[in-house]
Amino acid sequence: MMFVLTDVFLIGGVIILTKKMLEQAVELTKECWTRYWQLDLDFMLDHCAEDVTWVGAVNNEFMQGKDNMREEFTQLKKELKPCHLLCQEFIVMSNSINCCSVIGRYLVTTDDSVEYYLQAQQRCTLVWVNDGEALKINHIHVSNPIGEMKITKTEMFVNTMGKMAGEYMKHHVSSLNDTSRIVGTGLDGHIYLLNRSEVLYACAYNKYCEIHTLSGNIDMKIKLSDFLEQAGDDFSSVHRSYVINTIYIKEIKPCEIIMTDGSSVPLPIRRYAQIRDQLINKML
Repeated sequence: MMFVLTDVFLIGGVIILTKKMLEQAVELTKECWTRYWQLDLDFMLDHCAEDVTWVGAVNNEFMQGKDNMREEFTQLKKELKPCHLLCQEFIVMSNSINCCSVIGRYLVTTDDSVEYYLQAQQRCTLVWVNDGEALKINHIHVSNPIGEMKITKTEMFVNTMGKMAGEYMKHHVSSLNDTSRIVGTGLDGHIYLLNRSEVLYACAYNKYCEIHTLSGNIDMKIKLSDFLEQAGDDFSSVHRSYVINTIYIKEIKPCEIIMTDGSSVPLPIRRYAQIRDQLINKML
């Protein structure tokens, strides 16, 4: 998929990036990294300018030119494992007449099909340039926090897991094996005992909560504060009417949180930065 520029705005014969184009740059950045970690590296290459520069997290990933990147990606694809992104955040950091920089951070998490668990922080910058026909990537910079990921001399990808990967594995297994229950009476009069690891989020309505689980929704006669007390450390209040399970966060936006099932939870704009940092610190 290629975004073709529409609603072009000119000043002195120069194409100016409009608000719509900036939004396209953010969406393209998300799509590039989502596909990259699902081993569709060609999607990102297709959106690169011929003279693109690539500065990666590995020592030798410092190069210029689309052909050099393609050669690097060919080797990298042999070692990459399919992953998905959690706790994503992408924003336009700066823009000029015909280019903009989109920065982002996210947690790279191995798919269930991979033989081991891995979760790591990653930060990125993509510089997008308007070439008159489409947005093209002019520069890519990727980094990981110092000391977080252990890479052996012969590896391009962290198949030798580092400290954070081990901590993630223990936390993931612990969450899946958590036998603690959230207990409450349903509006139908039944008593429900819900596994905490099955709950995505809870939403308060008057004197009851709608509990969203992996298998469906349940209305329970329970206050949101009482639900949060039972829910445990993986849960966090993000709104006066919502409590979410942080292990199921897919993306954080200024006005909403997208969960892994695609559902949306509202986020107060005025408290966005505070809640964002709170959630990311809890997930790391």
